[in-house]
Amino acid sequence: MSARDDLNALLNGAIDVATHHLESSTEFLPFGLALEADGDEIFHIEPDPEGEDPSAMPHDHVIAALRMGLADAVAEGRWSAVAICADVTLEAEDGNAVTSAIHIMLEHRDEEPVQCTVAYAIGADSVELADLVAEPGETHLFKTEALPN
Repeated sequence: MSARDDLNALLNGAIDVATHHLESSTEFLPFGLALEADGDEIFHIEPDPEGEDPSAMPHDHVIAALRMGLADAVAEGRWSAVAICADVTLEAEDGNAVTSAIHIMLEHRDEEPVQCTVAYAIGADSVELADLVAEPGETHLFKTEALPN
């Protein structure tokens, strides 16, 4: 698979997992997905914030714990790509809440990072997803060091 195929597989997996959580409990804690470097198996990664209850923590702390948990395995070459997914509230320029959304931060060892947002509305018996919005993301796990001159 190409790097783009890898990222698409993680993106689709993250949206599927998030939608499943939203259908059953109307919200979800941040979680990760990781693609095995020497295969095509995707692993679901739960936060492990050193004995703390993730549901009692701010989401940015849970995301930091997920990144810390993934960092060693990325450095060892275990994962070729990762996704971190969070339930977020999109706000207008004035700071007022507009809608809830699934936010997915994707990184690949061979591709630029990307972040995607999919607004959602929870209906009587389903979750309605809006169009996906993608934009450049930030590198947190697959950092490359600059070569000396």
